[in-house]
Amino acid sequence: MDIEQLQCVLAIVRHGTFLAAADALNRSQSSVSKSVQHLEQELGAPIFQRTTRRTTLTPVGEDVVAYAGEILKNYEGLLRAVEYHRTAGARELHVGSIYFGLHNRLIPLVAQFMSLHPSLKVTMEESTTTPLLRRLGERSLDVAFVSSMYLQNEEHRNFGDDSRYISCSFSLDPYYVIVNRSSPLAGRSILSYRDLENQQLITTDRTMDVYHTAINSTFDAYGVKVPVVTQCTNIRSVLHMVSQNVGIAILTKLVVEESDDLVLIPLDNPLIRDTQMVIRRQRRIPPHINAFYQFIQSSK
Repeated sequence: MDIEQLQCVLAIVRHGTFLAAADALNRSQSSVSKSVQHLEQELGAPIFQRTTRRTTLTPVGEDVVAYAGEILKNYEGLLRAVEYHRTAGARELHVGSIYFGLHNRLIPLVAQFMSLHPSLKVTMEESTTTPLLRRLGERSLDVAFVSSMYLQNEEHRNFGDDSRYISCSFSLDPYYVIVNRSSPLAGRSILSYRDLENQQLITTDRTMDVYHTAINSTFDAYGVKVPVVTQCTNIRSVLHMVSQNVGIAILTKLVVEESDDLVLIPLDNPLIRDTQMVIRRQRRIPPHINAFYQFIQSSK
């Protein structure tokens, strides 16, 4: 009997079929079937009763599921305990962050933390929310600064709602419409989403999926069409295109460099970028990760 066999059994119960369980486990259906068969052979009794229409647990299977849940819970607890002891003496902290632009509030805090912990090596890298969260789950990052986006008058969502994470908001930044000074919109003190109808939008590429999802959902909610005229690989290129009067952009103040060619106009009910500091939820948080989390949280 091994952990993978028990995982297969629980996945079949959870998802209803061998095929659905195989998809959830990212395995082939035949390998899932073989794992269960080997476990049944070892136990000397069937776990599932299979028909052409459904898969149900046998009485033996019901007991296997009850104990398997506890075994896997203890197994995962063991892994967390080992990870805690393995990293308790770690002298390296891996931090990932979304792009803050020139007005980066995080770097001075990291520098201050490093001065308080001179023997701790801190590495930083920049990416977008989805890959940063993936890296956090893979344990190649210890802390991630990632964003969720919502309209100002909507319910605020936080990564702390996810049982996998502990998080707190680091900064709340409204989005503005960025236009060229010669644009007809440049003289407006505030804009509605209706005012953006058929404007030419300049965006970053699709790697910023949280941004694109929020922008598109907002336009759909307001029933406006704002065609994308071009996508750029980075925000500086977006701003340069706006300065050339190719179109408009929707960005936060943090990423906008001072320029005589650009005008920032607030939106009625703006999108808010809620940047959050996120760490993995663990039974014991390694001391160096906890120290950084508490320091940033108290410095906001």
